[in-house]
Amino acid sequence: MPFEHDSLPIRLFTASHKRAWNPGDIDFAQERSDWLALTDDERRVLLRLVSAFRVGERGVTHELAPLQFRFRRDGWIEEEVFVAAQMYEEARHVQFFERWLVEALPGRFGVDIPYPELQGDMFSIRLPRTMRALLEDESPEAVLKAVMLYHFYVEGVGAEASYPLYHLIFERSGRFPGLETGIRLIQRDEARHVAFGVYVLQRLLAEHPRLTRVFESQLAAMRHLAEDDPDQTLAGFEAGHVPFGLDPAGYRQTYRDRLEEMRRRVVERPE
Repeated sequence: MPFEHDSLPIRLFTASHKRAWNPGDIDFAQERSDWLALTDDERRVLLRLVSAFRVGERGVTHELAPLQFRFRRDGWIEEEVFVAAQMYEEARHVQFFERWLVEALPGRFGVDIPYPELQGDMFSIRLPRTMRALLEDESPEAVLKAVMLYHFYVEGVGAEASYPLYHLIFERSGRFPGLETGIRLIQRDEARHVAFGVYVLQRLLAEHPRLTRVFESQLAAMRHLAEDDPDQTLAGFEAGHVPFGLDPAGYRQTYRDRLEEMRRRVVERPE
């Protein structure tokens, strides 16, 4: 079956060639001295943020393959090809965070420096269960749920709501040029992933109008997640005393805003 070269998945796939990057090329020479210059509270917040992204990148690298298999089985070859590229990009993000942790921290992460206490079951239960269901459940509902959970919520809401925290930390501290470079490149990669997810959801809803009900029920569940998830990174700090001047209420509102923006992108298709 030949490609539809003008399809969005193939155009996004082609764009990934032009925007390829190597974590090994990023200069981390300044990262450890910048880390040592932080206060304990500043380190706590930054490590929570980095750890949450690290867990997410590792989780999806482990669990995205069933979606590629499902597209192959359904004959969606352009989508299959895009997800192959996405899996490579997610693995590249894992390498970036693992390398930063080695270069920036004065000790072994998880041994000399404890893992932050992050709550939630997104990458231990929800994502594995939803993705692995694609291996047995042949319904379009299963694809919609998988793409909504990862492309729509994890990337389109959670990650996009959290990038502003990184950028505020970089701006207000004047530190971590290597981490900043990688975060901007990861954000650029994931913008393609989110665009792909919006496209797949629009296609599913157009081909199976009955899935609108499933879409709305998933969206309602995500509104509860969007209320709880922002508390992970900034928990334990009193208002007005959060490191780097970060704003917990503003962070929660950004989650809500991103969820609504993603909903609009899916349901309000341009003419």
